[in-house]
Amino acid sequence: AAVTVPATAAVSKDGTKDNAWAEPVLARDARLAGDEHRTRLVLDLDRAVAFRAFTLANPYRVIIDLSDVTFALKPDAGQLRRGLVSAYRFGVFAPGKARMVLEVSGPVAVDKAFVLDALDDQPARLVVDLVRTDAQSFAKATASAAEQRLALGPRPVPAPAPATDDDKRPVIVLDPGHGGIDSGTTGYSAYAEKNIVLDTARLLRDKLEKEGIYRVVMTRDGDVFVPLSERVQIARAHRAALFISLHADALARGEGQARGASVYTLSETASDSE
Repeated sequence: AAVTVPATAAVSKDGTKDNAWAEPVLARDARLAGDEHRTRLVLDLDRAVAFRAFTLANPYRVIIDLSDVTFALKPDAGQLRRGLVSAYRFGVFAPGKARMVLEVSGPVAVDKAFVLDALDDQPARLVVDLVRTDAQSFAKATASAAEQRLALGPRPVPAPAPATDDDKRPVIVLDPGHGGIDSGTTGYSAYAEKNIVLDTARLLRDKLEKEGIYRVVMTRDGDVFVPLSERVQIARAHRAALFISLHADALARGEGQARGASVYTLSETASDSE
C-alpha cells in the first residue's frame, strides 16, 4: 500500500516556521542492504522530510516522492544494486518535488517506510523496507496506492493555452514517453528511450503542422518529467481529437532482433488502475 509521511515542522518561539526550513534538504548518501527476500534503502538527509512511497507495475518499481529535497549523491550512486533492487534513479522533477525510482526484480511490498530524526552524530534518515510478495497482492496494493494519489486531487497542469473557438482544426496531442529522471529503456545503441521518442515527436509535429489542417500540442518539448495524469489533463484541456503516446521498446542482447514499429490501442483491461 502507499505510505505517506508528513515532516515535523520546526517552529520558532514566536510561532513562525523556522527560516532554516526554507532551504532545500540535501540527500547526501544512499545505501542498500538485505537480500532477495527483504531489501532496505537508507537515504541520509539533512533533516526529516515529508514523503510518499508506492508501487507501480509494468515494469515493477517503487516510487518515493520527497518534498523539498535536492540530491547531492555520488555520481555512481544509481549504479548500486542489491537484493530486490536492480537499479534506481533520482532527481528533481518539479519545484519542491523530488523522486526516487527503484527498479525491482519482481512484485514487492513496502513493508515499512519511515523517517528518523537526526540524533547525536547520526543524520536524519529515510528508511524504506521492501519485501517480496506475489503478483496478486502487488496488484491490490498498487490499485490502493493509485486511489490514494487520486484522492489528493489534481495538480495544476502547465499546458499551453487552448486555441480560440474560431480555430476549428482538430487537435492532435503528441505524448513523448518518459522524460527527466524517467529515462525509459536503453537499447544496445546506449540511446535513452526518452530522447528517441522526443526527437520522433518533434519530427512528427513538424510534418503534421506543415499540412496546415491540424493543431498539434506536445505534452513535453524538453527533457522534463510529466506525470501520467497530467498528460491526460493536457489532452482534455485542449479537447484533443487524437492522443498519440510515443515509446520505443528494446530487446535484451541475445533475444533476437526487431525492426519497424508496434502500435498499441486502449485495452479493455488495464495493467493497473492508473
